[in-house]
Amino acid sequence: MGLKMDFSRQRQQTADIIHTHCLEMLNDLMVVSVLNWPLPPPPIIDSEFPLIEPKSTAQIIEQVDGLFKIDRAKFNSLLDECRESMIPHRLSLTSDPDKEGEKWLLRRLVEVARKILFGVCEGWLATALDRDAPDVTRWYTGITLANGLCTQGDGLAENRGYHILESIAMTHPPGRWPTRPLSGPHQLDWNQQDPSDIDIDEESGGIDAAHWLLDALEQGNVERKVLLVKWMRLMLERPILVEKMALPNRFEQMVRSQPELVAAELVSCVPRLLEVHPESGLLVLTALQTRVESHVNFALADILPSLLRASLDVGLASLDQLANSEDSGARSAATAALKELATIDSGAFLSRIKKSATDEDPGIRRLFIQTCIRDYLELDRIDSQDILIPLWLEDDEVAGVRMRELLLRMQDVDTEAFAIIGNMIHTKSADSLNKFWSVLDIRNPERAVAWKAHIIEQGPIPEPLT
Repeated sequence: MGLKMDFSRQRQQTADIIHTHCLEMLNDLMVVSVLNWPLPPPPIIDSEFPLIEPKSTAQIIEQVDGLFKIDRAKFNSLLDECRESMIPHRLSLTSDPDKEGEKWLLRRLVEVARKILFGVCEGWLATALDRDAPDVTRWYTGITLANGLCTQGDGLAENRGYHILESIAMTHPPGRWPTRPLSGPHQLDWNQQDPSDIDIDEESGGIDAAHWLLDALEQGNVERKVLLVKWMRLMLERPILVEKMALPNRFEQMVRSQPELVAAELVSCVPRLLEVHPESGLLVLTALQTRVESHVNFALADILPSLLRASLDVGLASLDQLANSEDSGARSAATAALKELATIDSGAFLSRIKKSATDEDPGIRRLFIQTCIRDYLELDRIDSQDILIPLWLEDDEVAGVRMRELLLRMQDVDTEAFAIIGNMIHTKSADSLNKFWSVLDIRNPERAVAWKAHIIEQGPIPEPLT
């Protein structure tokens, strides 16, 4: 009995500490959030009750503080959810799991407090967006708290914050996703002719309120702007919201004069934007390609494979631009993207590989061998472009391992192609095959003897191995 009382007292102490920290965090968030004044009107209004708007920022701060303090049961429920989701199972194996679990929470006060405040915010907005009995007061407190919680661009703000944004836009109480990405051709429920059955109430003010929240983030610091772009990237998967929120227009406006980190984040949205709205996607990409910052250039290089899948013409133009760059990092990105191109357009792949294979940077030539040489030999079995032979003759130990394995496989399954390539290598440098023969001698001595005889024109081509 005494142990239970001690544990109950400990849980209460933990709850008091976290509650106090939540109040402190709440006050700090409100000071920042009310800078975006005035607040948007509620999307749903009860016609039987007059709309009473907050008269000042001080009033809304007081309401937020009061509503949080008065609903201690909601706080306790959210704290229990944190205990369930955050305390790891391994602590249950300790001598005093309950005590260790409470310590675990107290060491993560900020994360626990943010989770609780997000839960409070969702609860207020759920009440405000209840079509049967909308609560105007909780709308203003909820939207203010949502704006404040998104001053920090962590995972909670990215995921739960976007969920709140989408719920507001759809005028749908938070708690479950009102939309979901459309099914793709790789999924069983895909139907190319089946449009989204989700609709938005045009008479509600949800879209305007969502725009207010996006504008608030856009007017904030770099961290808030990066969070905004992450939300916009998620929204690109919801066609109904792309249209109703005029998302392509916002992308076009945002791309101008953004800080380096924001521009780099915008780059990641381009492939999907090209699929959803090609004109806007091309405009945004063109603007981003004029930037010279390293983060933006790295991001442009990273999206190249996705860009090739989204729009081949645009992707090829970007690939050629990177391939002709004086920066070795850009040329490396172009070389790595060639592997993706091989599966999309083999002709375009074959017409572009010579540049990477003969690049002055040995690192890029190694990268080409690691990523592209296999695809090249599958498309051009006899090395008609004279790419493999010069690379082989360089005798690079790192790249040589990859090429030896490919030739070892080729002599097993495609003997005619290997005979041609082997003879060309032998003609230019017989000694360069020594390492190849030493490996083949170990793996299959009889076959090594047969191939050596053929290379010096003293035997037929060995039969392929089945």
